[in-house]
Amino acid sequence: MSVRAMSVVVKTTDRHAAVEQYRALLEADVLEEFEIDDSGLTVTVLPGLSILSGTAVALSRAESLVATAFVDSFENTKAQLVETGWTMAGSLGSPNSLLARDATGSIIEFVERPDH
Repeated sequence: MSVRAMSVVVKTTDRHAAVEQYRALLEADVLEEFEIDDSGLTVTVLPGLSILSGTAVALSRAESLVATAFVDSFENTKAQLVETGWTMAGSLGSPNSLLARDATGSIIEFVERPDH
């Protein structure tokens, strides 16, 4: 597995307020924003930070999510996670996304992005 980058995840029911606060803190513009199909969740990406927003019910699916890791090979990542004791915890809805729980109970989302 080769992790290309990691991004801290901040969860909020007030996307607009969170985006404005973190844009000001990081002195950066939004890099990307998209909805996760059929989840009620929106992801807003700033440098080193992903803001996950939606209703409290929609966000409850990602309660233990703390970070997103961008990897170059989804298959290799999944195999290594299984070998090293991580527990698979589903997906947020995207086919190139895998949620895995570490020994502390924290969840990391692994996303295949070979071009990053």
